[in-house]
Amino acid sequence: MALMKLLIIGGTGVLSSAVVNEALKQNIEVTIVNRGKKKNIIPDGVKLIKADYRNESIMKKELVGKHYDAVIDFICFNLKQIEYSINLLHKFADQYIFISTTCVYNTSLPGIKNEESEKVLKTWDYSINKWECEKYLVKKGKELGFNYTIIRPCITYDDTRIPYGIMPPYGYHWTFVARILEGKPIIRWNGGTAQWNMMRVEDFAVGVVGILGNPKAYGEAFNVSGDDSYSWNDVIHTLEKLLDKKAVLFDMSSEEYGNYLKEKKGELTGRSLDQIIDNSKIKSLVKGLRSKYGLEEGIRKTLDAYRNQNYQYGIDWKFDATNDYIIKKHCKVNHLNYSQYNLGFCDYLNNATKTNKKQYYRIYFKDYFWMKVLKKIRLY
Repeated sequence: MALMKLLIIGGTGVLSSAVVNEALKQNIEVTIVNRGKKKNIIPDGVKLIKADYRNESIMKKELVGKHYDAVIDFICFNLKQIEYSINLLHKFADQYIFISTTCVYNTSLPGIKNEESEKVLKTWDYSINKWECEKYLVKKGKELGFNYTIIRPCITYDDTRIPYGIMPPYGYHWTFVARILEGKPIIRWNGGTAQWNMMRVEDFAVGVVGILGNPKAYGEAFNVSGDDSYSWNDVIHTLEKLLDKKAVLFDMSSEEYGNYLKEKKGELTGRSLDQIIDNSKIKSLVKGLRSKYGLEEGIRKTLDAYRNQNYQYGIDWKFDATNDYIIKKHCKVNHLNYSQYNLGFCDYLNNATKTNKKQYYRIYFKDYFWMKVLKKIRLY
């Protein structure tokens, strides 16, 4: 029996890496399209098409004469990108799988969300764009007569990510942990009570690989989410337990927080509402699918990975300084005593450089006249 052939657009991200590993476990032949900048994390046995996926002429040359049982598109986030992907890929695979998000649901409405629940909360561009992609895919699937499947992940996390709403880039999440250990405040919005389904990427990958080549998945959308929902408070309490350290919390509303982080204001609105997901549809197709990892075990794996990998990318000084800046600014605006908080530069891992300090101070002191002068004359 011939091996199933899978093409993955991406292949080295948080979700796509997990799917690559799971597909290999299930004896599937995996090819990824990638620029090859992270060769060290591409597993043995994976075929690499080293190319800029957005370069249509190069991609057509790479794909000519090839055909796959399924293709999974992990790097499609807007209408222009899905138009390109469908035009390029629909003739080269029997099944096109689009990675969407459970954030397409209108979470301002109460209740558990299944695949048919109302769309979309129109405050977050990410959600709006993914929903537009879904609608376009359904339309083109009917027009062109190709098989598609929509996957909607919930909040996922892995060895690089802690599942808390506003965080630094993947690989820098020890910054959040270091703040807790150092007694620095953690910003919590709207009391941290919003409930979200969360799952390790290893569990997510089992669900995705389970629908490959299954005709019952064609023309369908699936929530691939954890079995349990947790609040942002649950994440903080889990970290407190695993670190044996009480977190210092700094509370504000999502609107106030968004006023300081304008680029994330829509996201904060979304992450302030419950998003509890029904995953029974995917379970009906992928027998035995379940959340292997609960929150405590899952986050423990993440913390162990950071410790065992020399804290990965280390500290994100921009994230650290931004948090301290927001807390200090908010205290000043609301006539609160910010000296009670442990604000200011901290060399968490005892390896900070002069450049790191400059990165921190440029943000933390950005409202000060002397910093504005130094920036203007390019001395800082």
